[in-house]
Amino acid sequence: MAFQGRPLPPPVAIVLGLSIGGALFAIWSGVNLTTNQEPFEPAPNTSIASNEAERSVASENLDSLLNEEPRPWLLAQSLPLKGPSGHIGERFALGIDTVLRELNNRGGIAGRPVKVWRIDDGYEPENTLRNTRFFAAEPDVLALFGFFGTPTSKAALPIAKKAGLTLVAPLTGASALRAQGQTGVLHFRASYAEEARRIVNHLVNDGFVRIAVAYQNDAYGKDVLASTVEALKKHNLSAVSTAALPRNSIETKQAADTIIKSKPDALIVISLSKTMASLVNNLHRNGSRPQLMTISPTGTKALFRDLPQAAAFGVGVTQVVPFPWDARHPDVASYQRLLRQQQQDGEVDFDFYSLEGFMAAQWLVEAMESIAPDINRDRLVDELRRTTPGLHRSIDLVFLGSDPWEP
Repeated sequence: MAFQGRPLPPPVAIVLGLSIGGALFAIWSGVNLTTNQEPFEPAPNTSIASNEAERSVASENLDSLLNEEPRPWLLAQSLPLKGPSGHIGERFALGIDTVLRELNNRGGIAGRPVKVWRIDDGYEPENTLRNTRFFAAEPDVLALFGFFGTPTSKAALPIAKKAGLTLVAPLTGASALRAQGQTGVLHFRASYAEEARRIVNHLVNDGFVRIAVAYQNDAYGKDVLASTVEALKKHNLSAVSTAALPRNSIETKQAADTIIKSKPDALIVISLSKTMASLVNNLHRNGSRPQLMTISPTGTKALFRDLPQAAAFGVGVTQVVPFPWDARHPDVASYQRLLRQQQQDGEVDFDFYSLEGFMAAQWLVEAMESIAPDINRDRLVDELRRTTPGLHRSIDLVFLGSDPWEP
């Protein structure tokens, strides 16, 4: 789909011992992916909303959004909707759209709907850069909301700051975007450093001290590797080996050989699910079966899909939002209720990424409602900064089972 009238650039508690069908244990303790993508193409429809005009909350066509009556409050989002990371972008957007659709159905804010100008970037920084230039040129955009990934968000930040825009709730936990005094970014999710500490503390407390790290050989992987090394130092430990993994690839034999030589009893993998699955297969073929751990961007569903069923058992994955199937949590209860209401024509599918989008959108909407009707960029950022949800920045640790694990 091309822009009409505007150019389009070319083408991520409660302490529970929870067992579900003998397949999953969730322990309550309370990303960024960089990939070589397939050639970028614009998505035929970047809105996750219904095709019915009255229910649509997102579009890549700016003119169609600005021509609506009443004129909407406008957010802008660049994220992958196709390619290896497309499933994450779609699920994240689904959670956002669920909140906005419910809001708009009850009249919006000060009589105006909230809409998202959403463009697929294929998870490529140069495409995010082009998208951000479009967003920065539009004075109606209140914030850049829900960008995906570290390299993409880093590429967007200088342009955003120059235009007086703020990145709100980007889907990344990288330390590079969380330096002391950092401006232009407001985070919702926990950091990768917090996820790394959660994993290392769990392993050491369970007696694992020979810990290896396999990391994606890019900004994302190196960021988490540095955080993991720091977490190990807190226990007077160092990694018995570190192995670089090629981005978006299943060529992992060399990394596996490095890891096997160090004889680890635990392995932390920082990578996409397909790469991790290839590495695990190479390790298992050579008789190496360390305890496997990874962080939230890997994706529990993707990992379970890509790993052999027997290999999935016991893999630990950190998560930064509550368990999406535990309706005892008030945010989860609202999430489940609205998804069921809005997806009555098919089976409702819950997951961590859509819940994260849902909760981030709730935070944004509550801030907008608090300052309505006088909503502008500066007042919105001030209110978001005042209400930054620190309580949501806790880490869940989920262990996969050998059978399909969701309720």
